[in-house]
Amino acid sequence: MKQFDNLINGEWRAGHAYSPNVNPSNLADVLGEYAQGDAAQVDAAVAAATAAFPAWSTGSVQARCDALDKIGTEILARKEELGTLLAREEGKTRAEGIGEAPSVRPGIGVEITREPVGVVGLITPWNFPIAIPAWKIAPALAFGNCVVLKPADLVPGCAWALAEIISRSGIPAGVFNLVMGRGSVIGNALVGHAGVHAISFTGSTGVGRGIALECVKSGKKVQLEMGGKNPQVVLDDADLAQAVELSVQSAFYST
Repeated sequence: MKQFDNLINGEWRAGHAYSPNVNPSNLADVLGEYAQGDAAQVDAAVAAATAAFPAWSTGSVQARCDALDKIGTEILARKEELGTLLAREEGKTRAEGIGEAPSVRPGIGVEITREPVGVVGLITPWNFPIAIPAWKIAPALAFGNCVVLKPADLVPGCAWALAEIISRSGIPAGVFNLVMGRGSVIGNALVGHAGVHAISFTGSTGVGRGIALECVKSGKKVQLEMGGKNPQVVLDDADLAQAVELSVQSAFYST
């Protein structure tokens, strides 16, 4: 069975163990075995990102834009393949999976001036395993930061596919790194690492609160998007049939 490694300093590196990635709707469908990293690999990824940061952050903005454009173009070109992978791995319908890929590049041009902070740790969830990592990775790289991505344990395949595309975009080694593994190991090591300057997290409220406390202790910048249920109000002049349909979709689609 094919094994998928972590991406550290431009190289694919074996994990200390491997975990099977099983289709939740067909337990006989195993997508492959994905690396389980450890704290030492987090150290290596942060060291690689730290070393890459000076040249990446002060280099050509156009070069960064060109690399990100190349990444976005390939994601769109492979949307059916990536959407099918997402559906097999995460459990969305195939149509939803394919629909997620274009959302990483909505065709909006924005010009903003920002200063990079350094090495950014990204911790992403299972429910949008292509879109949310892409939404975090693109601005972090565009503004000159270097990235260490820790995807959700349940969906390493989508993160690995995204990392493989990024690895061929022409960005220097160490600018983007992927370390897969348990949140209690990789996530904790990333949040507590002295070489990481910012954390962007999407996930549960409980885990997010713990990350916030750890970041406050060390003075890291932190961005949190945490889970929750939202109330919905239907006004008396609304189209009731449409309101019911959209309410059911928003509650029970893979969101």
